[in-house]
Amino acid sequence: MDLRRMESLVAIADYGSFSKAAKVVNLTQSAVSQQMRELEGQLGIPLFNRDSRPPKLTRHGQAYVETARAMLALHRSFLETHCHTDIRGTLVVGAVRSALTGVLPTALRSLKQTFPHLVLHLINSGRLSKDLTGDVQVGQLDAALIVGPPDVDGDLFWRPYAIERFFVIAPRDTPGTTASDLLSAGPYLRFVPNLPVEHRIDREIEKRGLRIVPEMELDTFESILLMVSAGLGVGVVPELYVRGPDRERIRFIPFGDASFYRELGVVTLRRCKKMAMVEALLSALVQPNPAVPPAPHPAMLGRLRSD
Repeated sequence: MDLRRMESLVAIADYGSFSKAAKVVNLTQSAVSQQMRELEGQLGIPLFNRDSRPPKLTRHGQAYVETARAMLALHRSFLETHCHTDIRGTLVVGAVRSALTGVLPTALRSLKQTFPHLVLHLINSGRLSKDLTGDVQVGQLDAALIVGPPDVDGDLFWRPYAIERFFVIAPRDTPGTTASDLLSAGPYLRFVPNLPVEHRIDREIEKRGLRIVPEMELDTFESILLMVSAGLGVGVVPELYVRGPDRERIRFIPFGDASFYRELGVVTLRRCKKMAMVEALLSALVQPNPAVPPAPHPAMLGRLRSD
């Protein structure tokens, strides 16, 4: 059975459409559609109901997605146990601030233990994701850990490794039982967005019919957390910021549904000469570790090096 087809099937299940899955697996939508028809031909059963738009997984399709996940995970486990190569050299990686916590320290420790001859030069410049993507494009960085997905062209390779839900956070004594209750309690501390997913915060608030006037506009989620912890208002932040020591001083409720999240990922050149090092980093980043947020990206579990 072709593992690439399984990867595409899992991506469709995770992202809800052929077009979104195609971006994740770096294929055209028509290529993904052809893969699914070939997979259905091999299995002899319909995996999708194509009368709906977008096509929906059938009952058999949903069952086979779980089989595909398990097979990809087993394949990846075998490679990691038996097929290690001695990766050596220096990998220069840029990182946005929010990538420097969460799973990264654990991933780097695992990477150093597995590949002791790999030197990772990590640069925390405090710059935005789009700036680091530009540095990758011109060759100043081998790869970058950013918030995405970015606007990538044909020369760039993007792979998400984790997702983060968004939460409304408020001082501990704020009344209410829903995210809208906390937001309405105010004062509202608005994050000044730099990324499309963060503009969605404003649109989600508008969709709920909440008439909220920001009392402060802050350019980092850290600033919002500090202000909320000091009892100065309410705000919306990614999951990473409700997992630290400040969580005892705040209330937090999920904001939006399960599809409302941002992605953390790695961007590099598609023809990067150090792709083996980048894949080793990605593999370390998606190691399941439920004690350390954020959650592994569902499309990445069992995905790496499954050629």
